[in-house]
Amino acid sequence: MVSSVTKNGSDRFEKHVTIFQKTAIGCITLAVGAMTAIGVASLVGGKPIPEAQVAAGSAPTGKEAPQTVSVVEPKSAAKLRNPTIVTLTESTGKLQELFQRIGYELEGVRKRGEVPRIFLASLPPDLPDLPRADQRKITFIKSTLPLILHVNEQIIHDRRRIMSIRSRMEAGEGISTENALWLEDMADLYDVNTATPDALLRRVDVVPPSLAIAQAAEESGWGTPRFAREGNSLFGQRIYRNNRKGLVPEDRKEGEVFRVRAFDHLIDGVKAYVHNLNSHFAYDDFRAARAAMRKQTLKLNGYDLAGSLIKYSERGEPYIETIRLIMSANSLRVFDASRLGAVVEPDKVDDSPDT
Repeated sequence: MVSSVTKNGSDRFEKHVTIFQKTAIGCITLAVGAMTAIGVASLVGGKPIPEAQVAAGSAPTGKEAPQTVSVVEPKSAAKLRNPTIVTLTESTGKLQELFQRIGYELEGVRKRGEVPRIFLASLPPDLPDLPRADQRKITFIKSTLPLILHVNEQIIHDRRRIMSIRSRMEAGEGISTENALWLEDMADLYDVNTATPDALLRRVDVVPPSLAIAQAAEESGWGTPRFAREGNSLFGQRIYRNNRKGLVPEDRKEGEVFRVRAFDHLIDGVKAYVHNLNSHFAYDDFRAARAAMRKQTLKLNGYDLAGSLIKYSERGEPYIETIRLIMSANSLRVFDASRLGAVVEPDKVDDSPDT
């Protein structure tokens, strides 16, 4: 199943927002079998910086040496935390080994609400080969949850800045040139006609993890089709332009010209999905329901918000019923209260030759 609506103006989004740009920042190796972890630059200092300044790339890989995995406590929540680690895995076995070594279990997340800060660049290619459906589902949830939380975390960072600007304006303080220009950039990014805090806050908000995971599971078949494995596409976004990466569905009807959008990394697809919900005119109902929920309880409920996504799929109401069934059957709603915790990164590698 692919989404019936795609973001027509997402060229603007791609220009402003990506953590996987071509500028090479650095590379670190994580040797758990055949793995490579790419260090991604994060924000430093006290000033909020537009995400377009966050860049990363790969460096030539050298000889990998076995090493342990250490845990570094995250910095203040007032800043975007660093470093982030993007991990490439060759197999589900290696991935499960990594999860086991860092103590990443869903039951622990459900009890404590903390998710390790480990991000996959792509799903293991042999995910469809896992013999049990429950194993595939658990691996899929554990792989996608940190990515969704990371994207939400960056949105919260911007949202707090907007709220701070609004508070100062309400107190009669003047707005600085820097903040005024930043609001204009945000309005352009989110396709808002007026760069006011109230207008932006309606769009600059998170998507509950339960909803995002359920939609990813439904649209990507729990990460098993080639769109997910080859194109890092979890949300079935259609594209019609030839200047973008995409995969042609094998069952595409004669006369149709759309492709399923493909991404370099899973995080890129998650960002595009969230930005789509936050900016496309088709999801005004979703944003209105979310804003009303914020006003009433401050907390977001993915199960209830699913009902506002009637336009996400051509299936309409049956699609919403499916999304809610996935949430209930897999106990996803508890993840709406989860958060990213400690940074997982490798110890220093011993570069001496093996003997």
